[in-house]
This record gives sequence, C-alpha cells and structure tokens, in this order.
Amino acid sequence: MNLLYLAIIIPLISFLILVFMGRHIRSIDVIIFGNSTMLLIALITVFSCIDFNSNTVPDMTLVYTRSLWTWFSVGDFVVPLSLTLDGLSLIFLVLTSFFGILIYFFAACYLKSRQDIYTFYAYSNLLVASILTVVLVDNLFVMLLGWEGVSISTYLLIGIYYQQARNGYAAVKAFVMMHLTDIFLIIGIFLLYQTVETLNIHDILTQAHENLAIDSDIIFWITFMLFLGAMSKSALFPMHSWFAQTTLAPMPAIALMQCSTVIFAGVYLVLRLSNLFMMSSDTLSIMMLISSLTVLFASSIALVQNDIKRIVTYINLAQISYLFYAFSTKSWDLSLNCLINYAVTSTLLILASAILIRNCQGERDITKLGGLHKTNPTLFVVFLLIMLSLSAMPWVSASFYIKGDIIWGLMAQDSLMSGTIGLIGILLSSLCIWRLIFMVFYHKSKHRKLTQTSWIYYLPIFILLIFPTALFIYFPFPIQGIIPIADIDTKGRITFQLLLAAVTLLSFVIAYFFYAHPNSEVQEVLNTPMVKFFGRLCKSDWHFDYLLHTLFVKPYIYLANLLKLDPLAIWDNWIMLGIKKINAYIVSLENGHIRWYMVSIVIGSIMILMLLIFI
Repeated sequence: MNLLYLAIIIPLISFLILVFMGRHIRSIDVIIFGNSTMLLIALITVFSCIDFNSNTVPDMTLVYTRSLWTWFSVGDFVVPLSLTLDGLSLIFLVLTSFFGILIYFFAACYLKSRQDIYTFYAYSNLLVASILTVVLVDNLFVMLLGWEGVSISTYLLIGIYYQQARNGYAAVKAFVMMHLTDIFLIIGIFLLYQTVETLNIHDILTQAHENLAIDSDIIFWITFMLFLGAMSKSALFPMHSWFAQTTLAPMPAIALMQCSTVIFAGVYLVLRLSNLFMMSSDTLSIMMLISSLTVLFASSIALVQNDIKRIVTYINLAQISYLFYAFSTKSWDLSLNCLINYAVTSTLLILASAILIRNCQGERDITKLGGLHKTNPTLFVVFLLIMLSLSAMPWVSASFYIKGDIIWGLMAQDSLMSGTIGLIGILLSSLCIWRLIFMVFYHKSKHRKLTQTSWIYYLPIFILLIFPTALFIYFPFPIQGIIPIADIDTKGRITFQLLLAAVTLLSFVIAYFFYAHPNSEVQEVLNTPMVKFFGRLCKSDWHFDYLLHTLFVKPYIYLANLLKLDPLAIWDNWIMLGIKKINAYIVSLENGHIRWYMVSIVIGSIMILMLLIFI
C-alpha cells in the first residue's frame, strides 16, 4: 500500500505523454501504452488488496493513511495532501481498475482511427486519475481537484469529434451542467468547515455526530448542498442533460463515462459521507423524490427512442435511480451491490450495442434493422442475458434480489408511491430492452449490409456475463465500521418477490403483443390521440431542453444584448459630451478683445464680492 500514490501519478503522467507526443506515436504503440497504464493500476490494486487482507484484524476497521506533503496553509487552515485506503475506497479502486481494463481492451479492438485512439487513451487516463483522486484522498478540499478533473475529462471525451459543431456544443453543455451543481458542493464544503472547522472526512463525521443535532437546520443544509453537488455527476433529474450528450462520444468512451468512472464520483461522495446523510431525514426524502422523477423520466423516454445509443443511455439513466433509492432507505451496504450490478449490466449493454452498431456498419435506427438472430446468434444471446438482468428475472438474476430488496425497503418505510414507481421503472426498462430485441433480432431483416466481428470483441463481454446472475449477490464487503449496515426485514418479502415476478412476466406479455406480434387492436391503441401525445412528449425528452432554453438561455441572451452597449459607458459618454459642450462654449469666449476680457474681470469680481457679503 506504500505505492498507492502511483495509482494517481501513473495515469496522470500517461495523459501528459499522450497529449504532447500522441500524434507522433504509432497507433499500436498508443494502444500498448494505454493498456499498460491500466495494467499497472490493476497491479497496484492487487497488491493493495493483498496488503489490506493480510493486515485486517477481525472486528477492527483497517484504515491506511499515507501523508505526502502539505499543499498550503493559511493561519490555522491547513490542507494536507494525503491518501487514505479503507474498505470503501478499496472497493472503488477495484471497480475502477477492473472495468478500466475491460473497456481499454475493448477500445483497442473497436477504435480504428489513429486520432480516436490517442485522444481516447489520453483523456481516459485523465479521467481515471481524477476519479482515483476523488476515491483516495481524505480531505474534501483536495477532493475538489479530482472532482473538477472528472468534469474536464468528460468535456474532452464528449468533444473528441469536435470538428462537428454539434459535438463541440454538446461538450460545452455537459461541462456547464456539471459545474452548475459544483457550486452547491463548494457551498456545502464551506458550511461544513464553518460548522466543524475541519475538512478531514474522518474528523467531519466524528465531530458532526458529537456536536450537531439530528435533523437540525444546519445538517439539512449541509447534506442538501452536498447532495445537489453529487446530482450532476450521478446524472439525476434535472441535471441529467450531460448524460444524454455522451452519445456523441465513441462507444468505449460512453462505457467509461456512464458505467465506471463519472457515476462513481457522485455515488462515492454520498457513501463516504453516509453517516452524515443519515442525520437528515429531509435530505433522504428529497433524494427519494428525485430518484422517482429520474426513473419515470428516463424509462419513458427510452421506450420511444429509435437510436440504439439513446435507448441504451436512457435505460442506464433509469437504473442509476435505484442506487439513490437504496440511499434514501439507508440501505448503504445494499447500494454497493446495486452499484456493482449497475456497472456490470450497463457496461454489457454498451459494449454489446457497440458490436451491434459495428456489425450493421454504423446503422443505429432499430426500425431499419431486423432478423439479426440468424446472422448474429452470439450477440442475440448476449442481449437476452442482459434482458434477464434489466427485467429482474425472478430467482435467476442478481437484480431480482437487489432491486427487490430496495423496493421492499421503500414499501417497509410506507413510501408506497416511490415503491410503485420503482416497480414501474422495472416494467418500463424491461419493455425497452424487449422492444430493442424484438425489433433488431426478431422482425424481418431490413438491413442487408452486415459484417461480422472477431471473437476477441466479445472477450470483455464473456467475462462480465457471469456477474449479473444470482450467483453474485450480497458480497462480503469490508465496510464494517465505515458505512452503516442495515438489517433487511424479511417478513412478507416472499409475497413481494412474487409481485416482482408478476411484473417481469407482465413486461414480457406486453412486449410480445406490442412489439413481437402487433395486431390491429394494438395499432388502434397506439394511434389514439393520448398515446400519440405521450409519444411525442417522450421523444422530445419531455421538452426539457426547450424549458431550459426558455427559462435560462433566452433571458441570458436578452440581458447580454441589453448590456453589450454597456449602459454605464453610455452614461459616461453623456457626461463627457456635456463637458465638451461647456468647454467649447468657454473656448469661444477667448476672442482676443481686451474690452471683453476687462468686462469679464469686472463681472467676476462683482460676483465674488456679492458671495462674500451675502454668504
């Protein structure tokens, strides 16, 4: 664990080398260099796991701290640079390196353009270094460095194809959306320092429990500001816009941003400060409300999309909400299982979609595809297995137990509305993936130009396929004493699992009649004015971008046009113009006539004498 700092230094150095020299290095060398960087991080992770396990004592919490140097100090305010490794940060270190290796390897097979290869590996190394900074540092102020690095890396990855104006606009939009909530994070950090006079994470949690009252106003505002700061990185509604913009990046970059790095930042912040969030029930209620809105928003939009990338993106967005459902029910250990299940399933979905698009020579419209189960049987099986996880297939998939326990926790807390929305989210997500499968693999073939990909593309997918199964649930995480572990009430859970199984079966029945064999009655239902209106609303993303444009962009443009002439400068111009007029009149009095000068002197003297007499 003494080499822990290299997990941040190595990808950062790799980023700098590729940025300055990547254009002059062969593509194969860039690929080797990029994958070697991630392999070194994986080796450091393995050694850290071995040291951690060998030094762990039963019923004790192992926390390893490595002090590097003091960044700066102002009076009593000291900001040290030090790394901390405990059970929680070790989990995120393992997840980042594991998914990083798989995605880097897939990118080596998938990317063909020399420009794409060197930019992907360069910017991805910066992203990995940034997320590891967030995970490993023990000071919230230092965490901001990694936090901003994640935003910059996302901007760079989305804007890889910056030559197209649309992509450059999307990258800027993502950057702005992320930084809007970063302001709230900074406010939350300021409030924390003002309240407990420290930014060390361990000291914050200790002093907060000793000195602050549960559900007090200050606790609410601190946790609420921190949650708002985590919203953008976690792509929760209404700060989800950047998540949809990632579809303009290459598929490996999408997998890295949506599944295993950017999302980890917001989730890690909430988990790391979970003991603080538990002190504010109001913040947890707001978290539940935002999660419900995100589930309905994302799953309804995914249901009417035709672009494969957008379908996958909104399905993943809906799945993120279940993480925050787990947070709102204080099931912190269960949320880690949900995080792993989300990362695995979403990575599988993106990588499988990347192969599908490659096989169809870039065609992404599912209405123009069909009959691929004959020409791509392996890919067809992969999508079916992904469907088992997304639809929470009873007693087969891990998500059946994980999502089931999360929704059961909502029901147990009398949050029937949120629990019902959670069930609806599973139903709609299942319909989305069934719709994609039926239209791409089952219907009559419409796309003749098909290619085949090598088996090596499937290697990361085959590795991941075993993890969404019921064999991998309830991992024994080393989080004892770090985050609260809740006991799940099993009374009545079997009945609820039968209800969840019925929802899964219902999704298959609806998908079969609507997408596999649509008849005239179904077409009549789909052509009703209400359904058409709902479809248009969802295809336009609930007019969310139009709403943002109306509420924020138009007023900003109006004020900018109003101020571009600088009203203050105009006022100054009027003053200067008046001075010039007066000066011009005075200058005209200098006519060279002695009589006029003498009269002026006499008049001036009389005025001065009158002022002296009467004032």
